[in-house]
Amino acid sequence: MNSILERNPVQTSLRTMIKRYLKRAQEIEAYLQRRPKEWGKFQAEFNSEMNGIFRNIMDFEKANLSEIKEVKIYNLKQFFIKNYKSFFAKGVYCDWSIRKPFGYAGDFKIIEDIYENNPTTIGFDRLFDNYFQMSAISVAVRNRKDDFKRIISTLIFENRNLPLRIMSLASGPARELREIISSNTPLCRNTIFDCYDHDENALKYAKNLLLGHNNFNFIKENAVRIALKKDINLLISKKYDLIYSTGLLDYFNEKVAIKLIQNLKKLLTPNGILAISNVRDKYSNPSVHFMEWAGDWNLVYRDDDSFKMIFIESGFKEDELEMYYEQQGIMQYIIASRKKG
Repeated sequence: MNSILERNPVQTSLRTMIKRYLKRAQEIEAYLQRRPKEWGKFQAEFNSEMNGIFRNIMDFEKANLSEIKEVKIYNLKQFFIKNYKSFFAKGVYCDWSIRKPFGYAGDFKIIEDIYENNPTTIGFDRLFDNYFQMSAISVAVRNRKDDFKRIISTLIFENRNLPLRIMSLASGPARELREIISSNTPLCRNTIFDCYDHDENALKYAKNLLLGHNNFNFIKENAVRIALKKDINLLISKKYDLIYSTGLLDYFNEKVAIKLIQNLKKLLTPNGILAISNVRDKYSNPSVHFMEWAGDWNLVYRDDDSFKMIFIESGFKEDELEMYYEQQGIMQYIIASRKKG
């Protein structure tokens, strides 16, 4: 077969890797059909094979981007999706990512699954579900939750005798809020949390998760509508001491992102803080091709300067911005606060 993988010496190596993987995968799957609970014997080998294949793809893409040969990347991606994707997109998490039952990637259910990190499948599927949960991007999502818990908790603690109002935009499962209030309910007694999400399923889930806590409001609102509203105060009349969002900009182009930050800035109290995350440049994420080519989960990646420029174009001054990083360097956070005077 004179395939795209055979016409390029580097990609011949990729084809060889995939053929070796498929052969070994058949052997492992046959074994696990007989002994489905013994998946642990093969996890390290499985991870190594998967990592090698997707690392090879990343190296090919990086090399051809530098040579301005994007068409080669496009052709390889289409060939992979047509011929090989089905062999790599297995397990309940990949299946959910591809099917998008709620209509969009990164929905509250898959994010909550990543937070819980508790695969329950057995057999061959378990290898894929473990790989998904161990992937760098899934680890980064869990790290991001913990990082934003610290941001929120610190603000509340430092202002514990003052009334606060916090907006969680695209709040999803609101797991970070559940963990904060469960660990120190009295500390949050002066804080009102407004959870905004466009998905009624996400709001229903979060409301049930936070059942019994009366200082939470759940508001159905589309973030794009918030971004494009000419007079944002007609849509949202409240002012916030903290507005945060942990994954929204991963899906917005620059134009919409700037308009969103402009309007969120108008909703801050005089000393209010805006805390936003974004995935960094594409190759900071070792999982990117597994996500995109196997899982059909695409993100908008930005380097540090591009991320910072969104805030500057939105009206923040550079000295009003503090940048932090998720510990693997896959995600970046900006905490923006208007300086007095």
